Amino acid sequence: MAFIIIALLLAAAFVVMIYDHLRYKKRIELILRNSYGKPRENMEERRERLGDAARLFVHDSQGLSEADIVDDITWNDLGMDEVFLSADHTDSYAGEQFMYSAMRRLDTDISELSERDRRSEYFDKNEDKRLEVRKILYRLGQIPSGFTLIDSISNIGNDHLRYRKLFPVLGVFLLILGVAAALTRLPILLFLVMVVLIVNLILHTLVKGAMLMHMQTIFNAAAVINTAKALSEAVPEMSGDVKSDLDSLSVVMKRSFYLTAEQNADASGDTLMKLLFGFMDIFMTDLICYERVIDALSDKTDELMRVFRFTGSIDHCIAMASYRRYSEDTCIPEFTSELNMRMEGVYHPLIRNAVRNDMEYKRNTIITGSNASGKSTFIKSAALALIMGQTLHICHAESAVIPRCGVMTSMAVSDDILSGESYYIREIRYLKRMVELCSGKKPMFLAVDEILRGTNTKERIAASKAVLEYFSEQNCMVIVATHDMELAEYFSHSCDNFHFCETVEEGDVVFDYKLHSGISTTSNAIRLLSVMGFPEDIVSSAENYTEMQ
Repeated sequence: MAFIIIALLLAAAFVVMIYDHLRYKKRIELILRNSYGKPRENMEERRERLGDAARLFVHDSQGLSEADIVDDITWNDLGMDEVFLSADHTDSYAGEQFMYSAMRRLDTDISELSERDRRSEYFDKNEDKRLEVRKILYRLGQIPSGFTLIDSISNIGNDHLRYRKLFPVLGVFLLILGVAAALTRLPILLFLVMVVLIVNLILHTLVKGAMLMHMQTIFNAAAVINTAKALSEAVPEMSGDVKSDLDSLSVVMKRSFYLTAEQNADASGDTLMKLLFGFMDIFMTDLICYERVIDALSDKTDELMRVFRFTGSIDHCIAMASYRRYSEDTCIPEFTSELNMRMEGVYHPLIRNAVRNDMEYKRNTIITGSNASGKSTFIKSAALALIMGQTLHICHAESAVIPRCGVMTSMAVSDDILSGESYYIREIRYLKRMVELCSGKKPMFLAVDEILRGTNTKERIAASKAVLEYFSEQNCMVIVATHDMELAEYFSHSCDNFHFCETVEEGDVVFDYKLHSGISTTSNAIRLLSVMGFPEDIVSSAENYTEMQ
């Protein structure tokens, strides 16, 4: 009777476990279905780990020209952390790092961009296959330790343990002595068994901590390999050469089986299994397996990197399909070999209900206009379209024809108190990096907001003229936003001039945020004093001073 009750309880527990597992799978499926075409919700958490998301880019950017990447100044000027967070619809750490790196690399071949588009379109149209693949990626997840794998891969050869050559010797020696002592029961052999056992336990204790520090690398590597294998089976037509890499990495999976099983036993709390593995470890089994895995990984770093990128690229393609659904008003740009660009209905991706503008760039351009009229936002929109068109093959515009070019900005300049650099010093440093690159083989797009504003008017005008004249003779496209009408008029015959303007309605300043041809003829600095409620005496005095100049 007791046996029947125990059997029924075990059966009931088994049924509950299956039910909970099915509920979990159903909940994950619902989450994945409902999240497609929508931004990820854990924005603050993802913002805090942007440094980790950048790890693959740091690795990829080594050896690349500055013209082939979006540098830190430009990335920060354009607020691209927030643009990335908006576009990042990935499910795994491999995908998140792949997308971040993709958004900062301007060297991606057009054929590669087209292939990613093809895959994105496939996943967008095939919901069942998309869901199947996303479930695989979701299991890999975005665990914090996973983001460090990319660094660990390169340094895996440094993860060997001290005294590693002793592990197999001591393990085999203990086994042989143990068998001999059991068969002969000689006191001397029993004594030697105790001595070697104590040595093994001491050495195991000394190095186990170091091993555990690096174990997560092995588990994460194994997880990526398993994920890539599952993906290659789900979408074999996209797997390409990664299959041979997976075959090559199978040795890693075989050698890591013992370590994975031991970890699962610890996690499950199975006392019997923990005792079994504890007994095996006195023969140094875990340390020996660990060293064999490290040896295998050290020989297969290139293969593991390719498998990691394959996993990230699949996630990236689905994320781009989701982002296009979310953004709706986007286009795939056409590329031109000419040093010009044409954009229709371009807008800033982070501004909801943004005003759209058309622009055809034929030569260096100066944009004038009042404060807060939209100059800076327009320049950022154009720069973002150039970057995202070349990196993600998407522009936030109705249509876009753009060149393959480097992109650099000088916009959000500020004093650096810690380094002691003034605004002007930092500004000319920003401009100098543009000067150094614009004479190279690769065309550059340069965007400057309020050029050289950090010095007095006379020198600012003179230096600005000299810099713009230099740029006009180089292999670059330049857009400058300025309040200096004199600068715009000076270049009126050699540059195209556009402006933003405003109207005063019922005592308020109203902007239309539309790009107009020509040089601005209005200024709103004093009007804004009045609108913001400054005393009339201040406003009238300011107007009088203006008339006196």
